[in-house]
Amino acid sequence: MPRAADNPPAIVLGGGIAGLAAARLLTRHYARVVVLERDTRPDAAEPESAFGAWQRRGVPQFRHSHAFLARLRLVLLAHLPEVLDRLRALGVRELGLAQLAPPGVTLAPEDGDDEVVLLACRRATFEWALRECVRGRPGVELREGVSVAGLSVAARDGRRPSVTGVRLTDGSVMRAALVVDATGRRSRAPAWLGAIGAPLPRELCADTGTFYYTRFYRRRHGRAPRGTTGLVAGDLGWVKVAIFPGDNASFSISVGAPVDDGSLRGLSEPARFEAFVRAFPAVAPWRARGVSVPIDGPPTPVLVMGNLRNRLRRFVDREGPLAAGFFAIGDAAYHSNPVYGRGATSAIVQAALLDEALGRHPGDVRAAACFLDLESERQLRPFWEAAVAGDRRTLGEVPSLKVTDPLAWLAHVAEQAFGWFFDQGLLPASRVDPVIFRALMRIFNMLEPPERLFTDPGLLVRSLPVLARVLRGDGPPPPFPVVARDAALSQLDQAGARE
Repeated sequence: MPRAADNPPAIVLGGGIAGLAAARLLTRHYARVVVLERDTRPDAAEPESAFGAWQRRGVPQFRHSHAFLARLRLVLLAHLPEVLDRLRALGVRELGLAQLAPPGVTLAPEDGDDEVVLLACRRATFEWALRECVRGRPGVELREGVSVAGLSVAARDGRRPSVTGVRLTDGSVMRAALVVDATGRRSRAPAWLGAIGAPLPRELCADTGTFYYTRFYRRRHGRAPRGTTGLVAGDLGWVKVAIFPGDNASFSISVGAPVDDGSLRGLSEPARFEAFVRAFPAVAPWRARGVSVPIDGPPTPVLVMGNLRNRLRRFVDREGPLAAGFFAIGDAAYHSNPVYGRGATSAIVQAALLDEALGRHPGDVRAAACFLDLESERQLRPFWEAAVAGDRRTLGEVPSLKVTDPLAWLAHVAEQAFGWFFDQGLLPASRVDPVIFRALMRIFNMLEPPERLFTDPGLLVRSLPVLARVLRGDGPPPPFPVVARDAALSQLDQAGARE
Protein backbone atom coordinates (compact mmCIF):
# COMPACT_ATOMS: atom_id res chain seq x y z
CA MET A 1 0.00 0.00 0.00
CA PRO A 2 1.51 3.35 -1.07
CA ARG A 3 1.98 5.23 2.17
CA ALA A 4 5.35 6.96 1.81
CA ALA A 5 5.08 10.74 2.02
CA ASP A 6 7.10 11.23 -1.20
CA ASN A 7 4.77 9.08 -3.29
CA PRO A 8 2.48 11.02 -5.64
CA PRO A 9 -1.10 11.49 -4.43
CA ALA A 10 -4.26 10.00 -5.79
CA ILE A 11 -5.96 12.78 -7.78
CA VAL A 12 -9.72 13.14 -8.06
CA LEU A 13 -11.11 15.39 -10.78
CA GLY A 14 -14.35 16.98 -9.63
CA GLY A 15 -15.46 17.88 -6.13
CA GLY A 16 -19.13 16.98 -6.36
CA ILE A 17 -20.82 14.00 -4.74
CA ALA A 18 -18.90 11.33 -6.69
CA GLY A 19 -15.54 13.06 -6.30
CA LEU A 20 -15.84 13.87 -2.61
CA ALA A 21 -17.02 10.35 -1.74
CA ALA A 22 -14.18 8.82 -3.77
CA ALA A 23 -11.65 11.11 -2.10
CA ARG A 24 -12.80 10.15 1.37
CA LEU A 25 -12.58 6.43 0.56
CA LEU A 26 -9.23 6.76 -1.24
CA THR A 27 -7.66 7.78 2.06
CA ARG A 28 -7.83 4.09 2.98
CA HIS A 29 -5.33 3.33 0.22
CA TYR A 30 -3.21 6.47 -0.29
CA ALA A 31 -1.46 8.75 2.18
CA ARG A 32 -2.42 11.80 0.13
CA VAL A 33 -5.51 12.55 -1.93
CA VAL A 34 -5.95 15.77 -3.91
CA VAL A 35 -9.34 16.88 -5.22
CA LEU A 36 -9.30 19.33 -8.14
CA GLU A 37 -12.57 21.22 -8.57
CA ARG A 38 -13.23 23.80 -11.27
CA ASP A 39 -15.82 25.76 -9.31
CA THR A 40 -14.97 27.81 -6.24
CA ARG A 41 -17.31 27.30 -3.31
CA PRO A 42 -16.98 29.89 -0.54
CA ASP A 43 -16.84 28.39 2.92
CA ALA A 44 -20.32 28.19 4.39
CA ALA A 45 -21.06 27.73 8.08
CA GLU A 46 -24.20 25.76 7.34
CA PRO A 47 -25.99 24.28 4.30
CA GLU A 48 -28.56 27.06 3.98
CA SER A 49 -25.72 29.46 3.16
CA ALA A 50 -24.32 26.96 0.65
CA PHE A 51 -27.71 26.67 -1.05
CA GLY A 52 -27.77 30.42 -1.55
CA ALA A 53 -24.12 31.19 -2.22
CA TRP A 54 -22.57 28.29 -4.12
CA GLN A 55 -22.53 28.83 -7.86
CA ARG A 56 -21.91 25.41 -9.41
CA ARG A 57 -21.38 26.13 -13.10
CA GLY A 58 -19.98 22.64 -13.53
CA VAL A 59 -23.05 21.05 -11.93
CA PRO A 60 -26.15 22.37 -13.75
CA GLN A 61 -28.38 20.08 -11.66
CA PHE A 62 -27.12 21.54 -8.36
CA ARG A 63 -30.36 23.38 -7.56
CA HIS A 64 -32.70 20.91 -9.20
CA SER A 65 -34.61 18.19 -7.38
CA HIS A 66 -32.64 15.21 -6.13
CA ALA A 67 -33.55 11.79 -4.79
CA PHE A 68 -31.27 10.17 -2.23
CA LEU A 69 -32.34 6.56 -2.45
CA ALA A 70 -32.17 3.79 0.12
CA ARG A 71 -29.16 2.18 -1.60
CA LEU A 72 -27.21 5.40 -1.07
CA ARG A 73 -28.13 5.46 2.62
CA LEU A 74 -26.92 1.87 3.05
CA VAL A 75 -23.57 2.76 1.47
CA LEU A 76 -23.26 5.70 3.85
CA LEU A 77 -23.99 3.43 6.81
CA ALA A 78 -21.34 0.94 5.70
CA HIS A 79 -18.61 3.24 4.36
CA LEU A 80 -19.28 6.88 5.26
CA PRO A 81 -21.17 6.84 8.57
CA GLU A 82 -19.85 10.26 9.57
CA VAL A 83 -21.66 11.79 6.57
CA LEU A 84 -24.98 10.24 7.59
CA ASP A 85 -24.41 11.36 11.19
CA ARG A 86 -23.83 14.93 10.01
CA LEU A 87 -26.97 14.86 7.87
CA ARG A 88 -28.99 13.59 10.80
CA ALA A 89 -27.58 16.33 13.01
CA LEU A 90 -28.79 18.83 10.40
CA GLY A 91 -32.31 17.46 10.74
CA VAL A 92 -32.44 15.56 7.44
CA ARG A 93 -35.46 13.26 7.60
CA GLU A 94 -35.29 9.55 6.87
CA LEU A 95 -38.46 8.35 5.14
CA GLY A 96 -39.34 4.69 5.62
CA LEU A 97 -41.76 2.45 3.79
CA ALA A 98 -44.70 3.23 6.04
CA GLN A 99 -44.38 6.95 5.29
CA LEU A 100 -44.23 6.32 1.55
CA ALA A 101 -47.08 3.81 1.29
CA PRO A 102 -50.17 4.83 -0.71
CA PRO A 103 -53.31 5.63 1.27
CA GLY A 104 -55.07 2.46 2.36
CA VAL A 105 -52.02 0.18 2.00
CA THR A 106 -51.05 -1.34 5.36
CA LEU A 107 -47.58 -2.84 5.60
CA ALA A 108 -46.94 -5.59 8.14
CA PRO A 109 -43.25 -5.31 9.16
CA GLU A 110 -40.89 -7.65 7.32
CA ASP A 111 -37.17 -8.35 7.39
CA GLY A 112 -35.42 -5.86 5.16
CA ASP A 113 -37.93 -3.05 5.60
CA ASP A 114 -35.35 -1.14 7.63
CA GLU A 115 -33.22 -0.99 4.46
CA VAL A 116 -35.85 0.90 2.45
CA VAL A 117 -35.27 4.39 3.85
CA LEU A 118 -34.84 7.49 1.69
CA LEU A 119 -33.19 10.76 2.72
CA ALA A 120 -35.28 13.93 2.34
CA CYS A 121 -32.51 16.32 1.45
CA ARG A 122 -31.47 19.03 -0.99
CA ARG A 123 -28.40 18.49 -3.15
CA ALA A 124 -26.73 21.53 -1.57
CA THR A 125 -27.19 20.11 1.93
CA PHE A 126 -25.84 16.70 0.98
CA GLU A 127 -22.82 18.15 -0.84
CA TRP A 128 -22.10 20.58 2.02
CA ALA A 129 -22.14 17.76 4.60
CA LEU A 130 -19.94 15.52 2.44
CA ARG A 131 -17.50 18.38 1.75
CA GLU A 132 -17.22 19.23 5.44
CA CYS A 133 -16.43 15.60 6.29
CA VAL A 134 -13.80 15.39 3.56
CA ARG A 135 -12.20 18.73 4.44
CA GLY A 136 -11.70 17.52 8.00
CA ARG A 137 -10.04 14.30 6.92
CA PRO A 138 -6.24 14.08 7.32
CA GLY A 139 -4.44 13.53 4.04
CA VAL A 140 -7.12 15.13 1.82
CA GLU A 141 -6.42 18.40 0.02
CA LEU A 142 -9.30 20.19 -1.69
CA ARG A 143 -8.20 22.64 -4.39
CA GLU A 144 -10.97 24.72 -5.95
CA GLY A 145 -10.88 27.05 -8.93
CA VAL A 146 -8.54 24.62 -10.73
CA SER A 147 -9.14 23.48 -14.32
CA VAL A 148 -7.63 20.39 -15.93
CA ALA A 149 -6.41 20.44 -19.53
CA GLY A 150 -5.59 16.76 -19.95
CA LEU A 151 -3.70 13.71 -18.74
CA SER A 152 0.03 13.10 -18.55
CA VAL A 153 1.54 9.70 -19.28
CA ALA A 154 4.72 7.73 -18.84
CA ALA A 155 6.99 7.07 -21.81
CA ARG A 156 5.26 4.54 -24.03
CA ASP A 157 6.74 1.22 -24.99
CA GLY A 158 4.20 0.25 -27.63
CA ARG A 159 1.55 -0.78 -25.11
CA ARG A 160 -1.42 1.24 -23.97
CA PRO A 161 -0.49 4.38 -22.06
CA SER A 162 -0.26 4.55 -18.30
CA VAL A 163 -1.60 7.73 -16.73
CA THR A 164 0.91 9.31 -14.36
CA GLY A 165 -0.73 12.66 -13.66
CA VAL A 166 -2.78 15.55 -15.00
CA ARG A 167 -1.96 18.69 -16.95
CA LEU A 168 -3.54 21.89 -15.67
CA THR A 169 -4.66 24.82 -17.80
CA ASP A 170 -1.87 26.95 -16.34
CA GLY A 171 0.64 24.64 -18.01
CA SER A 172 1.78 22.82 -14.89
CA VAL A 173 1.72 19.04 -14.41
CA MET A 174 0.70 17.22 -11.26
CA ARG A 175 1.99 13.68 -10.74
CA ALA A 176 -0.55 11.13 -9.57
CA ALA A 177 -0.63 7.55 -8.33
CA LEU A 178 -3.97 7.29 -10.11
CA VAL A 179 -6.55 9.69 -11.56
CA VAL A 180 -10.28 9.43 -10.91
CA ASP A 181 -12.59 11.30 -13.28
CA ALA A 182 -15.66 12.43 -11.32
CA THR A 183 -16.41 15.49 -13.48
CA GLY A 184 -19.95 14.43 -14.33
CA ARG A 185 -21.90 14.18 -17.55
CA ARG A 186 -19.76 16.90 -19.17
CA SER A 187 -16.62 14.83 -18.68
CA ARG A 188 -13.95 15.33 -21.34
CA ALA A 189 -12.49 11.88 -20.78
CA PRO A 190 -12.78 10.76 -24.44
CA ALA A 191 -10.81 13.79 -25.62
CA TRP A 192 -8.23 13.36 -22.86
CA LEU A 193 -7.75 9.68 -23.69
CA GLY A 194 -7.55 10.35 -27.41
CA ALA A 195 -4.87 12.97 -26.85
CA ILE A 196 -2.58 10.44 -25.13
CA GLY A 197 -3.12 7.78 -27.77
CA ALA A 198 -5.45 5.57 -25.73
CA PRO A 199 -8.48 3.84 -27.28
CA LEU A 200 -11.71 5.77 -26.91
CA PRO A 201 -14.33 4.46 -24.48
CA ARG A 202 -17.23 2.50 -25.86
CA GLU A 203 -20.29 4.71 -25.58
CA LEU A 204 -24.03 4.11 -25.68
CA CYS A 205 -26.42 7.08 -25.90
CA ALA A 206 -30.16 7.60 -25.96
CA ASP A 207 -32.18 10.81 -25.72
CA THR A 208 -34.34 11.47 -22.67
CA GLY A 209 -36.57 13.80 -24.68
CA THR A 210 -37.27 15.94 -21.61
CA PHE A 211 -36.77 19.48 -20.31
CA TYR A 212 -36.92 19.91 -16.54
CA TYR A 213 -38.30 22.92 -14.68
CA THR A 214 -37.75 23.16 -10.90
CA ARG A 215 -38.65 25.66 -8.19
CA PHE A 216 -37.87 25.42 -4.46
CA TYR A 217 -40.19 26.30 -1.57
CA ARG A 218 -40.33 26.41 2.22
CA ARG A 219 -43.26 25.06 4.24
CA ARG A 220 -44.52 27.78 6.54
CA HIS A 221 -45.41 25.54 9.47
CA GLY A 222 -42.92 22.76 8.87
CA ARG A 223 -45.59 20.20 7.99
CA ALA A 224 -46.86 18.67 4.79
CA PRO A 225 -50.37 19.77 3.78
CA ARG A 226 -53.15 18.02 5.66
CA GLY A 227 -54.33 14.84 3.97
CA THR A 228 -51.21 14.32 1.84
CA THR A 229 -49.36 11.02 2.21
CA GLY A 230 -46.87 8.94 0.30
CA LEU A 231 -44.94 10.00 -2.77
CA VAL A 232 -46.35 12.84 -4.87
CA ALA A 233 -45.40 12.02 -8.44
CA GLY A 234 -47.28 11.53 -11.65
CA ASP A 235 -46.44 10.59 -15.22
CA LEU A 236 -49.43 11.61 -17.32
CA GLY A 237 -47.81 10.76 -20.64
CA TRP A 238 -47.79 14.35 -21.86
CA VAL A 239 -45.96 15.64 -18.76
CA LYS A 240 -44.26 14.45 -15.55
CA VAL A 241 -44.79 16.27 -12.24
CA ALA A 242 -43.25 15.46 -8.85
CA ILE A 243 -42.68 16.92 -5.40
CA PHE A 244 -39.35 16.19 -3.71
CA PRO A 245 -39.17 16.63 0.08
CA GLY A 246 -36.07 18.42 1.32
CA ASP A 247 -34.41 19.37 4.58
CA ASN A 248 -35.21 22.33 6.83
CA ALA A 249 -38.91 22.39 5.79
CA SER A 250 -37.96 22.79 2.12
CA PHE A 251 -39.35 20.99 -0.90
CA SER A 252 -39.16 21.35 -4.65
CA ILE A 253 -41.62 20.90 -7.47
CA SER A 254 -40.25 19.60 -10.76
CA VAL A 255 -42.01 19.40 -14.12
CA GLY A 256 -40.66 17.22 -16.91
CA ALA A 257 -41.91 18.44 -20.28
CA PRO A 258 -41.28 16.94 -23.73
CA VAL A 259 -38.59 18.89 -25.56
CA ASP A 260 -40.80 19.28 -28.62
CA ASP A 261 -43.81 20.69 -26.72
CA GLY A 262 -43.50 24.41 -27.37
CA SER A 263 -46.62 25.14 -25.33
CA LEU A 264 -44.73 24.35 -22.12
CA ARG A 265 -41.66 26.47 -22.78
CA GLY A 266 -43.24 29.30 -20.79
CA LEU A 267 -42.82 27.34 -17.58
CA SER A 268 -39.53 29.12 -16.98
CA GLU A 269 -41.57 32.17 -15.91
CA PRO A 270 -42.46 31.89 -12.19
CA ALA A 271 -46.06 33.15 -12.60
CA ARG A 272 -46.75 30.64 -15.35
CA PHE A 273 -45.06 27.83 -13.46
CA GLU A 274 -47.24 28.56 -10.42
CA ALA A 275 -50.41 28.62 -12.47
CA PHE A 276 -49.46 25.37 -14.18
CA VAL A 277 -48.63 23.33 -11.07
CA ARG A 278 -51.82 24.53 -9.34
CA ALA A 279 -53.78 22.81 -12.12
CA PHE A 280 -52.83 19.44 -10.57
CA PRO A 281 -54.95 18.41 -7.55
CA ALA A 282 -52.07 16.40 -6.07
CA VAL A 283 -49.80 19.45 -6.13
CA ALA A 284 -52.15 22.37 -5.48
CA PRO A 285 -52.43 21.79 -1.67
CA TRP A 286 -48.67 22.29 -1.37
CA ARG A 287 -49.01 25.76 -2.92
CA ALA A 288 -52.21 26.79 -1.15
CA ARG A 289 -52.19 30.11 0.65
CA GLY A 290 -50.43 29.86 3.99
CA VAL A 291 -48.89 26.43 3.29
CA SER A 292 -45.63 27.38 1.57
CA VAL A 293 -43.67 30.22 0.03
CA PRO A 294 -40.94 30.30 -2.63
CA ILE A 295 -37.71 29.62 -0.78
CA ASP A 296 -36.12 33.00 -1.64
CA GLY A 297 -39.36 34.91 -1.88
CA PRO A 298 -41.07 36.00 -5.13
CA PRO A 299 -37.73 36.31 -7.02
CA THR A 300 -37.08 32.57 -6.56
CA PRO A 301 -36.29 31.42 -10.11
CA VAL A 302 -37.65 28.47 -12.02
CA LEU A 303 -34.54 26.57 -13.03
CA VAL A 304 -34.38 24.89 -16.43
CA MET A 305 -32.27 21.91 -17.42
CA GLY A 306 -32.26 20.27 -20.85
CA ASN A 307 -30.11 18.66 -23.54
CA LEU A 308 -30.02 15.51 -21.41
CA ARG A 309 -29.06 12.11 -22.73
CA ASN A 310 -28.76 8.70 -21.17
CA ARG A 311 -25.09 7.89 -21.72
CA LEU A 312 -22.94 4.94 -20.70
CA ARG A 313 -19.16 4.89 -21.17
CA ARG A 314 -16.89 1.93 -20.47
CA PHE A 315 -13.20 2.45 -19.85
CA VAL A 316 -12.20 -1.22 -19.95
CA ASP A 317 -12.38 -3.57 -22.93
CA ARG A 318 -11.23 -7.13 -23.59
CA GLU A 319 -7.60 -6.07 -23.43
CA GLY A 320 -8.01 -4.33 -20.09
CA PRO A 321 -8.08 -0.65 -19.10
CA LEU A 322 -7.94 1.85 -21.94
CA ALA A 323 -5.28 3.68 -19.93
CA ALA A 324 -3.86 2.18 -16.75
CA GLY A 325 -4.27 4.41 -13.73
CA PHE A 326 -7.38 6.19 -15.07
CA PHE A 327 -10.83 5.57 -13.56
CA ALA A 328 -14.20 7.20 -14.25
CA ILE A 329 -17.16 7.12 -11.87
CA GLY A 330 -20.57 8.72 -11.46
CA ASP A 331 -22.15 10.57 -14.37
CA ALA A 332 -18.81 10.47 -16.20
CA ALA A 333 -19.48 6.75 -16.68
CA TYR A 334 -23.22 6.10 -16.15
CA HIS A 335 -25.62 8.99 -16.72
CA SER A 336 -29.37 8.44 -16.94
CA ASN A 337 -32.52 10.53 -17.03
CA PRO A 338 -32.74 12.41 -13.69
CA VAL A 339 -36.45 11.64 -13.47
CA TYR A 340 -35.47 8.22 -12.11
CA GLY A 341 -33.41 9.79 -9.32
CA ARG A 342 -30.42 7.46 -9.61
CA GLY A 343 -27.54 9.85 -10.24
CA ALA A 344 -26.39 10.54 -6.69
CA THR A 345 -26.93 6.93 -5.65
CA SER A 346 -24.99 5.54 -8.61
CA ALA A 347 -22.13 7.95 -7.84
CA ILE A 348 -21.89 6.85 -4.21
CA VAL A 349 -22.14 3.17 -5.20
CA GLN A 350 -19.28 3.54 -7.70
CA ALA A 351 -17.12 5.35 -5.16
CA ALA A 352 -17.62 2.38 -2.83
CA LEU A 353 -16.88 -0.07 -5.67
CA LEU A 354 -13.63 1.78 -6.43
CA ASP A 355 -12.71 1.46 -2.75
CA GLU A 356 -13.43 -2.27 -2.90
CA ALA A 357 -11.47 -2.67 -6.15
CA LEU A 358 -8.35 -1.06 -4.68
CA GLY A 359 -8.71 -3.12 -1.53
CA ARG A 360 -8.95 -6.37 -3.47
CA HIS A 361 -6.08 -5.48 -5.80
CA PRO A 362 -3.57 -3.38 -3.84
CA GLY A 363 -0.87 -1.93 -6.07
CA ASP A 364 -2.48 -3.27 -9.26
CA VAL A 365 -4.46 -0.47 -10.92
CA ARG A 366 -5.16 -2.59 -14.01
CA ALA A 367 -6.85 -5.34 -12.01
CA ALA A 368 -8.68 -2.73 -9.95
CA ALA A 369 -10.04 -1.08 -13.11
CA CYS A 370 -11.29 -4.42 -14.42
CA PHE A 371 -13.03 -5.14 -11.11
CA LEU A 372 -14.68 -1.70 -11.08
CA ASP A 373 -15.91 -2.17 -14.65
CA LEU A 374 -17.25 -5.66 -14.01
CA GLU A 375 -19.11 -4.74 -10.82
CA SER A 376 -20.46 -1.49 -12.25
CA GLU A 377 -21.87 -3.38 -15.21
CA ARG A 378 -23.43 -5.95 -12.90
CA GLN A 379 -24.85 -3.54 -10.35
CA LEU A 380 -25.60 -0.35 -12.31
CA ARG A 381 -26.11 -1.21 -15.96
CA PRO A 382 -29.50 -2.91 -15.46
CA PHE A 383 -30.86 0.33 -14.02
CA TRP A 384 -29.34 2.35 -16.87
CA GLU A 385 -30.97 0.06 -19.43
CA ALA A 386 -34.29 0.29 -17.57
CA ALA A 387 -34.07 4.09 -17.80
CA VAL A 388 -33.42 3.91 -21.55
CA ALA A 389 -36.34 1.52 -22.03
CA GLY A 390 -38.64 3.78 -20.01
CA ASP A 391 -37.67 6.84 -22.03
CA ARG A 392 -38.10 4.93 -25.26
CA ARG A 393 -41.67 4.02 -24.28
CA THR A 394 -42.41 7.62 -23.30
CA LEU A 395 -41.06 8.93 -26.61
CA GLY A 396 -42.81 6.21 -28.59
CA GLU A 397 -39.53 5.33 -30.27
CA VAL A 398 -39.09 2.14 -32.27
CA PRO A 399 -35.42 1.14 -32.55
CA SER A 400 -34.16 0.46 -36.05
CA LEU A 401 -34.11 -3.30 -36.41
CA LYS A 402 -32.64 -5.38 -39.19
CA VAL A 403 -34.98 -7.87 -40.82
CA THR A 404 -32.22 -10.44 -40.48
CA ASP A 405 -32.01 -9.97 -36.70
CA PRO A 406 -34.99 -11.84 -35.25
CA LEU A 407 -33.54 -11.81 -31.73
CA ALA A 408 -33.44 -7.99 -31.71
CA TRP A 409 -37.02 -7.91 -32.99
CA LEU A 410 -38.15 -10.28 -30.26
CA ALA A 411 -36.34 -8.22 -27.63
CA HIS A 412 -38.16 -5.10 -28.82
CA VAL A 413 -41.54 -6.85 -28.75
CA ALA A 414 -40.82 -8.19 -25.26
CA GLU A 415 -39.80 -4.71 -24.06
CA GLN A 416 -43.03 -3.20 -25.38
CA ALA A 417 -45.15 -5.98 -23.90
CA PHE A 418 -43.52 -5.72 -20.50
CA GLY A 419 -43.85 -1.94 -20.52
CA TRP A 420 -47.57 -2.31 -21.17
CA PHE A 421 -47.93 -4.91 -18.40
CA PHE A 422 -46.04 -2.69 -15.96
CA ASP A 423 -48.19 0.34 -16.73
CA GLN A 424 -51.51 -1.54 -16.74
CA GLY A 425 -50.86 -4.24 -14.14
CA LEU A 426 -47.91 -3.95 -11.79
CA LEU A 427 -48.03 -0.19 -11.16
CA PRO A 428 -51.78 -0.04 -10.44
CA ALA A 429 -51.44 -3.16 -8.25
CA SER A 430 -48.79 -1.40 -6.14
CA ARG A 431 -51.51 1.04 -5.03
CA VAL A 432 -53.50 -1.69 -3.30
CA ASP A 433 -51.17 -4.68 -2.77
CA PRO A 434 -48.51 -4.30 -0.04
CA VAL A 435 -46.37 -7.11 -1.48
CA ILE A 436 -46.14 -5.48 -4.89
CA PHE A 437 -45.66 -2.02 -3.38
CA ARG A 438 -42.78 -3.29 -1.25
CA ALA A 439 -41.15 -4.99 -4.25
CA LEU A 440 -41.45 -1.89 -6.44
CA MET A 441 -39.97 0.29 -3.70
CA ARG A 442 -36.98 -2.04 -3.29
CA ILE A 443 -36.35 -1.90 -7.04
CA PHE A 444 -36.92 1.87 -7.25
CA ASN A 445 -34.38 2.29 -4.46
CA MET A 446 -31.81 0.14 -6.32
CA LEU A 447 -31.85 -2.55 -3.64
CA GLU A 448 -32.93 -5.23 -6.11
CA PRO A 449 -32.44 -5.42 -9.89
CA PRO A 450 -35.21 -4.25 -12.27
CA GLU A 451 -35.53 -7.71 -13.84
CA ARG A 452 -37.21 -8.99 -10.68
CA LEU A 453 -40.40 -7.39 -11.97
CA PHE A 454 -40.68 -9.91 -14.78
CA THR A 455 -38.82 -12.88 -13.27
CA ASP A 456 -40.73 -13.12 -9.99
CA PRO A 457 -43.82 -15.21 -10.74
CA GLY A 458 -45.41 -14.21 -7.44
CA LEU A 459 -45.50 -10.56 -8.44
CA LEU A 460 -46.89 -11.34 -11.86
CA VAL A 461 -49.66 -13.53 -10.48
CA ARG A 462 -50.65 -11.03 -7.77
CA SER A 463 -50.96 -8.26 -10.35
CA LEU A 464 -53.32 -10.16 -12.68
CA PRO A 465 -56.58 -9.39 -10.82
CA VAL A 466 -55.71 -5.69 -10.85
CA LEU A 467 -54.84 -5.88 -14.55
CA ALA A 468 -58.31 -7.33 -15.16
CA ARG A 469 -59.86 -4.44 -13.23
CA VAL A 470 -57.88 -1.90 -15.24
CA LEU A 471 -58.99 -3.47 -18.51
CA ARG A 472 -62.63 -3.36 -17.29
CA GLY A 473 -62.24 0.30 -16.51
CA ASP A 474 -62.49 0.06 -12.70
CA GLY A 475 -58.84 -0.09 -11.72
CA PRO A 476 -57.49 1.48 -8.52
CA PRO A 477 -57.63 5.28 -8.70
CA PRO A 478 -54.22 6.78 -9.37
CA PRO A 479 -52.70 8.62 -6.38
CA PHE A 480 -51.87 11.42 -8.79
CA PRO A 481 -55.21 12.39 -10.40
CA VAL A 482 -55.15 12.70 -14.17
CA VAL A 483 -55.33 16.20 -15.60
CA ALA A 484 -55.97 16.71 -19.29
CA ARG A 485 -53.36 18.63 -21.20
CA ASP A 486 -55.84 21.22 -22.47
CA ALA A 487 -57.07 21.96 -18.94
CA ALA A 488 -53.53 22.55 -17.64
CA LEU A 489 -52.58 24.66 -20.65
CA SER A 490 -55.63 26.86 -20.13
CA GLN A 491 -54.23 27.75 -16.69
CA LEU A 492 -50.91 28.57 -18.36
CA ASP A 493 -52.64 30.75 -20.95
CA GLN A 494 -54.60 32.64 -18.30
CA ALA A 495 -51.38 33.39 -16.41
CA GLY A 496 -49.85 34.67 -19.65
CA ALA A 497 -52.84 36.93 -20.29
CA ARG A 498 -52.48 38.50 -16.83
CA GLU A 499 -48.81 39.39 -17.40
